[in-house]
Formats: sequence, structure tokens, C-alpha cells
Amino acid sequence: MEKEKKGLPPREDGLLFVDTHCHVHPGSYGGETEDVLRRAEEAGVFRLLVVGGREAENSMAAELAEGHSGGVFASVGIHPHDASSLFAPSGEGERIFEEVSSLARRERVVAIGETGLDYHYDNSPREQQREGLRMHLRLAAELKKPVVLHCREACAPLLAILREEEDLPAGGVVHCFSGTREDGAEFLEMGYYLSFAGPLTFKKNDELRQIFRDLPEDRILLETDSPYLAPHPFRGKRNEPAYIPFVYEKAAEVRGMPPGAMALLVRRNAQRLFRWQDRGAEEGMLSE
Repeated sequence: MEKEKKGLPPREDGLLFVDTHCHVHPGSYGGETEDVLRRAEEAGVFRLLVVGGREAENSMAAELAEGHSGGVFASVGIHPHDASSLFAPSGEGERIFEEVSSLARRERVVAIGETGLDYHYDNSPREQQREGLRMHLRLAAELKKPVVLHCREACAPLLAILREEEDLPAGGVVHCFSGTREDGAEFLEMGYYLSFAGPLTFKKNDELRQIFRDLPEDRILLETDSPYLAPHPFRGKRNEPAYIPFVYEKAAEVRGMPPGAMALLVRRNAQRLFRWQDRGAEEGMLSE
């Protein structure tokens, strides 16, 4: 009955999905978090990366991953919107990043971020965004964990900083990619993955679909970025990982391949980047 209420198709095809970027923690869903995870499992999601971005969200993401023996993993960092918090006076900024660094060392925290640049909203001063990004990149290099990058209307300065900093041993991903074909080519040349979310399904996003269609298959990831960017036909509603089959179905259609092949492709790419199998993860689902 729950699936019928949510408008979700029954998963009778046996397909299994990974959601490589979502914000499924009490900060986004309150007391519904476990229900959201249950619906995701019913929809065929067997592994997801819960991403932090603010101080409280980071601890929530890490605790959620540690509280589930199946496929929940975490990433911690400070979103560019909140980069100014890293420069708060009286040592508060240093304390916040020390907490990020401490959480990042936990076993089920498999990535650093999200971090990056957002020149659309400019919620934090750009110089602080850039310096905050450098701090995260250096932490990712130190811990040999991949970095999760946010980029909005800032591909050129982001690429410039990535070139200036040391190479990241574990690489990274530009999540919810929205740049140009040329931007994508530069990220790929530097070894990064590109991840796509609900906008891939939006009716007027032909240019984004054309970029996605031509990418090398070993550098593609798919995500929900929930609770944001719900795919068609749920656009405008609160998103959740249970909706990710709609992203996979459109991705498979765009590239002219069976949905099962797309699911396997993304699963292998995510395993390669996040190394969650190497960290002792079972092939289990999301339940505790």
C-alpha cells in the first residue's frame, strides 16, 4: 500500500540500484528517516551514500551509516554554502573542521564532502569557499578518500583549484553535474567521475542528456541528491532514494542500453570510486 501511495512501481524485475549521493538523515526527514530507508529498499536500492554538508548533518550521516549493517555509507564535509562557518572567530571555525577531520577517519565514512564552489547563490564569500575547498582537498589527499564536489556556475575556478592542489590518490566525483560538455571533458581528463540526478529526466534538459550519452561508461554515476531535485514525474516534490529507478530508466534510455546493464555499470563504478567493498561492506540491503 505504501508504494501505491507514493506512486512507485513494484520492483518485480530484480534490479538493484545504488544512490551515490543523498541527504537521508534526520536533518532532512526528521522522524521519517527509517521509513525513507525502508521505501528505498523496497524500490531496489541496496546501497547509498549519505552526504553531510553542515556540522550537525555530518554527525548524523556518520551515525546513520554506523547504525546500519547493510549498505549505508557516509561522506562528511562543509558545503560551500556554509564555508564561512570554517572561518568563524574565536577558534570556532577550526573546531568545526577538526570535527570533520575526526569523523572522516571513521570506517564507514568513505568520502570527503560535499565541498566545492557555488557562485550562483554566493551564500558564503567566494574566497572563503575557495579556501574551504582547499582544506577538504588536502584532507582527502591525506586520508586517501575520494572527494565529493559541488559545482554551480563555478567550473572554471573549481578546475583551477583542482589543478593547483596535489593529485588526489582516491579521485572524486562532481555530483549532480550541470556544466558544459567542455567542463565535463576537463573533469574527466583529471580523473573525476560525473554524477547525474533528477535533472537528467527533466523534459527540457536535452543538452544535459546529450552530454550524458557521450560520456565514457566507466566514469558515470547516478544519484538522487534527495531531498532535492526529484525526477520526473515527481518534480517539485520532496525527493527520496526510492525515486532513483526513474533516473536509472532515463539514463538507460538515453544511452540505448537495458536498465539492468545501466544498474550494473553504475554499481561497478561506485564500488571502484568509494571502495565500499574493500571496507568490509556486505552485499546486503539498507536494514539495520
